Amino acid sequence: MNQGLDEKNRLLLLLWLVGYCVEFPKRLVVRIGGHPEWNRHVLYRALQDGYLELYRSSFRDRELRSLRLTSKGVDYIADRDVDLLNQVLARMDSVTKSTRSSPEKILRLHSRATGLIMAKAAGARFLPGEKPPLLMSEFRHHSSITPQQGEVYFYTPAEVRNAIEEYEPDTVAKTSRIIGILVRDDLVYFMYDSGYSRMYWLKSTEENAAVSIQTLLNSRGFAIQRRNQIVIGNNMSVPVKICRRRDGSKSRYFSLSDFFGSCYFVVNNREGDALLSTIINPDRGAKVAIRALEGTKPPLNPTREYDAVDIRENRPVILNYQCDLMALTSVNPAPYGFASGPILLCLDYQVRALQEIIGPMIEVRPMKVVVSL
Repeated sequence: MNQGLDEKNRLLLLLWLVGYCVEFPKRLVVRIGGHPEWNRHVLYRALQDGYLELYRSSFRDRELRSLRLTSKGVDYIADRDVDLLNQVLARMDSVTKSTRSSPEKILRLHSRATGLIMAKAAGARFLPGEKPPLLMSEFRHHSSITPQQGEVYFYTPAEVRNAIEEYEPDTVAKTSRIIGILVRDDLVYFMYDSGYSRMYWLKSTEENAAVSIQTLLNSRGFAIQRRNQIVIGNNMSVPVKICRRRDGSKSRYFSLSDFFGSCYFVVNNREGDALLSTIINPDRGAKVAIRALEGTKPPLNPTREYDAVDIRENRPVILNYQCDLMALTSVNPAPYGFASGPILLCLDYQVRALQEIIGPMIEVRPMKVVVSL
């Protein structure tokens, strides 16, 4: 990470994030890194000293609180890091005044800020100088920055759109609902913000956008072979609504698609940040799985229907704390060779929603393991 954005200089980090995202949701400040209470203290200082201003509005009976960078905040960044200043100015110039006066468009910018913050918390590289560029004009001059094994890179929708449209000005890549992509080795995660309910969705459009992005990444030195989705929602009622309709070919709202390998659901809070970290970092996810399956034994024969067998009750155990909705909708409620149905392990705040999704034939239990950053 850029030395100027070290967490020790929390004010500069906050100002850069607000400027880079143009519109920044006030509730995200506690999750920019470090202790939440200190982040609140930094926010109050930035507002009091005039580095930030708070825009208030409402949309569909919900409060809208958006942070904006002032000219004094721009000067603060300029005095400390010119590179960070250029990044902020480039992003602010790309957003029109009409966008910043429309609550609906502000919420769209808030969704993209959410993707950036969650990717940052999960350990992804998000600064332009830390990841392989997508623009061909930059790719030719920065050939030394190549994809590294095990590293996770985050790209914003603007970076993706500009790269796709670079040599085909007639191409329009604005219709996709993605709020960012995470890339690791041969896998790309498409991130979406569903909010409080199922989001508007055009299946063919999103799948075509995913293919275009995969082709773009492979032309920039990546070797993408698999595609997954990460859906961010405000509460656990969202995955219940999503899983009610499995085939989304004729639906105007988001539904699961076999075009993607997995569809993970994470809540838009600090618990979601921690869960996302286990999803995109297999080593960390494996450590959580090992602790969660203590007291069980491996299946007698290799199988994908369950992960282990409970020694005391002789029942199959399924581990799905990462909330993979594709896996949830294909669970076998009566695996061969067992007198009782399987046990599904998940995080405590997921129990109620997952039980509603998979039905009464499968028992959902909370894990004894806590997932945290």
